[in-house]
This record gives sequence, C-alpha cells and structure tokens, in this order.
Amino acid sequence: MSSGAARWIVIGSLLGTALAAHGEPIAAATATRAAQDDYTILRLLVIDDQGRLLLEHNRSGWMTPAVRANRKQSIQQALQQLSSDLGVQTSPMTLAAIYSYRFNEDPPDPGHDAVSFRQHYRATLRGGQPPANTSDKQYRWASRDEAAALIAMQALRMETLQVLDHPGTLWGGAFELSFKGDEATGTRLIEPFYPLR
Repeated sequence: MSSGAARWIVIGSLLGTALAAHGEPIAAATATRAAQDDYTILRLLVIDDQGRLLLEHNRSGWMTPAVRANRKQSIQQALQQLSSDLGVQTSPMTLAAIYSYRFNEDPPDPGHDAVSFRQHYRATLRGGQPPANTSDKQYRWASRDEAAALIAMQALRMETLQVLDHPGTLWGGAFELSFKGDEATGTRLIEPFYPLR
C-alpha cells in the first residue's frame, strides 16, 4: 500500500469518527472527502535590495517558501502568516503567476483526483531576516542563477524563473507530473507559459 493510500485511510477513519459524533451520515461524506484533496500552494518570492531571492531548504530540497492553502483562511491571511513565520516584512505582495498541476500516477492516488494550483506572489524585502537554520529547514538568499541551480524540482524551477525573468507580467501555464508509486518519473509542460495580463 502506498503512503498516499495509507494517509487517506487514516484521514477517512478520523473524518468518519468526527462525523459520527455530530450525527452526520458517515459513508457518503467520508467517500466524498477522502476521494479528493483540492488545494492550492501559495508561493512567496521575496526579493532583497540586491535582487536576490529568498529560498528555503526542507525535506523536498531548495524552493521558494510556501503554504498549502486548504484551510479556512484568505489568501492574504495565509501569505501574511507565512511572511510572519519567515521573520520578514515585505512590500505589498502581488500575484505574479497561476499554474495548474495535474497528476499522472501509477497507481492513481485519489488525493490527486483533481487539478491543483500554484500561485506565486512577488514582494520586496522591507525588513527582517529569515529564521536561523534548524535541522528541518535552512534559508538563504540566492541570485537568479544560484536559484536556477539550487531548485531541483523541474516544474518549480521553470515557474520561478519565468516570474523572475519577466516580472511585469502575470503568467499562466500548466504542468503534468508523473509518478510510479512514490517515485517521480517525469514533468511535462502541457500548456506553455502565457500572459494572463
């Protein structure tokens, strides 16, 4: 059993317990919730006065700081919380790109049954510095070329460079990510970048 399938079994059982406590029908609600996890990743591209990009290193490698937006909070609340967690004050955050991801998985993961979205917001640093490095996370400022070398995830690297190289345009695009079990086997740009504005 894949880790994704195991995760959904646990979530389904927890949801069933919570619904039963409130007198809700368990089977239909659990099947609906467990079959799909619609979410958006909000990415924050913070640029300092030297034109460098803030990067975060976590278990997935180097990337721009992000928050998974599937909770009951607005985009602005989520980004402000992320900025606060990073210890930085920024200019107003502006939407720079919206990309969609679809997943081609063997075996299919019900958690990726729908398209998910990646929204990139750009801001300039006004004050503060990211937190000290820990065993789980590290932070650094990187030039455009350093970021291109450090960000290993192909789709994220392409998305980020598109925003950095063309800062005056709001970008759209779509990717397909392929997996065999838990192993990523490919990334394909299925809708080349296009201006939304």
